[in-house]
Amino acid sequence: MPARVGGICALLALVAFTIGSIAGGLAQPDAYSFAKDDLSDLGAVTANSAWLYNQVTANLSSLLIAVVGLALWRVLSPDIVGQIGAAALVATGVSYFFDGIFRLDCGGIDAGCRNVSWHADAHKTESGISAGLQIVTPFILAFAFRRNPDWRGAWLPTLLAVPAALAIGIPFSALGGGAAQRATTWAWLFWLAFIGVRLLQERSSPAVEAPQASAPTPP
Repeated sequence: MPARVGGICALLALVAFTIGSIAGGLAQPDAYSFAKDDLSDLGAVTANSAWLYNQVTANLSSLLIAVVGLALWRVLSPDIVGQIGAAALVATGVSYFFDGIFRLDCGGIDAGCRNVSWHADAHKTESGISAGLQIVTPFILAFAFRRNPDWRGAWLPTLLAVPAALAIGIPFSALGGGAAQRATTWAWLFWLAFIGVRLLQERSSPAVEAPQASAPTPP
């Protein structure tokens, strides 16, 4: 996967998530609150225009995240730590993809809401896996970047990506759980966009020129 393609996909992942989550929220009844209600409610069986969350916010952005991981695998190989970090980012995208497949039965604004179906249970499990991957992946990549001279400048921002996202989410939690969730997720995606910019700046390996045969010496 070319580095430039991965860089573009990292930027598009931020755009796709933003468009899907905002448009999906605006499509809900007035009772829905961006500050208090969960993002996953936008893709519930009872949600209005659930495709905005399921297919744009979840499916599309997750595929773009996985492509970024494939690009990093190519850039950081053969370093084993880099490959593990890149694989973890691919796994993050794959896991989050199922967020739009396994839907909740209902959202917080639905009276008597009980998410008890098999796909609601699967959604909860997947969400936990995705959250764990989002936490550990930047730390693995940070140490991989530190080992790579071309990427050493990205290691500290990557190391601080998760602590910064959590720090940003704390004040937003005063508004509600939905606000904190959105703040931390957007902070993580801005870190991914930063990685995308670095991928766009990645130098192509110079082609190795074959040695030219010397001209025969005249007698």
